[in-house]
Amino acid sequence: MNLNIIGLNHKTAPLNLRERFVFQSDQISHALLDLKSKKVSQVAILSTCNRTEIYFNGPKVKIIYQWLANYHHLKLTQLKKHLYHYQNKSALIHSYRVASGLDSMILGETQILGQMKQAFKIAEYAGTQGKFLSSFFQTVFSAAKEIRSQTNIGTSNTTIATTIVSISKKIFGDISQNKIIFVGAGEMTELIAKYFNKYRPKKIVIANRSILRGNTLAKKINGEACLLGEINDQIHNYDVVISCTGSQLPIIGLGMIERAIKIRKHKPMLLIDLAIPRDIESETSKLNDIFLYTLDEISEITQQGIDNQTDSIKDAEAIIVKKVNDFLQKNNQKKAAPTIKSLRSKFEENRLKEINKAKKQLKKGKSIDEILESLSNNLSNKFLHHPTKALSESAANKTKEISDLLKKIYNLKE
Repeated sequence: MNLNIIGLNHKTAPLNLRERFVFQSDQISHALLDLKSKKVSQVAILSTCNRTEIYFNGPKVKIIYQWLANYHHLKLTQLKKHLYHYQNKSALIHSYRVASGLDSMILGETQILGQMKQAFKIAEYAGTQGKFLSSFFQTVFSAAKEIRSQTNIGTSNTTIATTIVSISKKIFGDISQNKIIFVGAGEMTELIAKYFNKYRPKKIVIANRSILRGNTLAKKINGEACLLGEINDQIHNYDVVISCTGSQLPIIGLGMIERAIKIRKHKPMLLIDLAIPRDIESETSKLNDIFLYTLDEISEITQQGIDNQTDSIKDAEAIIVKKVNDFLQKNNQKKAAPTIKSLRSKFEENRLKEINKAKKQLKKGKSIDEILESLSNNLSNKFLHHPTKALSESAANKTKEISDLLKKIYNLKE
């Protein structure tokens, strides 16, 4: 096993760097094949709003570092201080913590497990996963499932949706008087829109590139839908703008918001940018009467509101320790299998030789006691010959190591 994870996340890299490292779903297969062409075998890429990680089984660490820098057009010296590298046991621990939500911006969030499963499938389809990574990911998913079913991780009522509603209330008071537009119609948008709908806002609109998908979500919340291209002319009508698309460039610019504020006669607007790369130009935060929150800021506020889950974290960490040790033990068993097979074969060869000798002696009329004594002595000498020889011929600095190993193998007392 030579498991490695190289990546960056919300703990090691600022938002403006993380957004440059997001791999869109349609980019990942190409990136995996590019890595494969560089002789990086058994590789997968996990890319989310808060992290980008390369999982691989092999020694190509330097190649991965340089590839990441080249692929995203950065100097390695600029990038390396933001990257982390986990190997073998530490990689196992990290991956289990990621899958179970222990390493997320919001403790116990569930979306990451689905994203890891998606990374697994893409690598499988691209033909870059390999037998080891396939087995590894299955154990990761199993550990995450066990943690979620046996601990209270992820059961807090504090979520991104409740945080955004809380901010809205502080700015506007009664949400029922607000008009809200959601830009994008993905999974996160749906969750937040459904939560907002409980407060009966004056109006909810879903703006999306696909009007069909927008209408589908709008029907679920008794809202309306419009095309993404229409927001430029309509955005001034809304008090709350929540954007979460997969766009590579900002779709809500400074000029758009400047015009909106003038039309609104400086009535406040709350802008929530949950996208990475960002959907809303950061300069809009400098405008008067504009309240702009990024995903990092929302997540930080949300985390502060989560109840103390010390016991749940300890329970989850205990499961991870057990799962990691189980994985390492099984992996060692697999590595030792050829040696065990060879050892058994050698012992069986010696046993058969001595049995044949004993049979010949029996035909010659020797007594059973004599034959058994000879058989047992010969087997004992053959089985002990190589271990005692290795011990007596070992270098001084190796004698204790071999001695301790033999004591463990044969369960010897001091």
